Amino acid sequence: MDTLQTRRVLGGLSLQELARRANLTDEVIQRLERGDSCRPEVTDRIVSALGSPVAVTSSSVADPSVITTATHTFQTGDSVTIAGHSGSTPAINSTHTITRIGATSFSIPVNVTIGGTGGTATLQPASVGLATV
Repeated sequence: MDTLQTRRVLGGLSLQELARRANLTDEVIQRLERGDSCRPEVTDRIVSALGSPVAVTSSSVADPSVITTATHTFQTGDSVTIAGHSGSTPAINSTHTITRIGATSFSIPVNVTIGGTGGTATLQPASVGLATV
């Protein structure tokens, strides 16, 4: 399974539902899942349709720090931007390459000495693996 199809399935979306949410045709989603390229704005629509951003509940005191979230479809190696998170030392509001732990958690390579709460985690479009034209 390629990246887009994996994310769609992890998110519990049918091909038809992803197409509807992204305002695309089923055929376009099928082509993209087979590796066809698309315009950057199509990638942005697909990323939005996959459910990003997700709410961050907390960051753990650890190295690497574990981020607890609402259900997400982020995968190991994804670039995810954390914004609006407060209380952690050091601050973790920036873009990180993550390691997926499960459907509600991932880790970032930061040694957090004081945990924090809140904010969002947003998948960066390049992580979806769609070739752009």
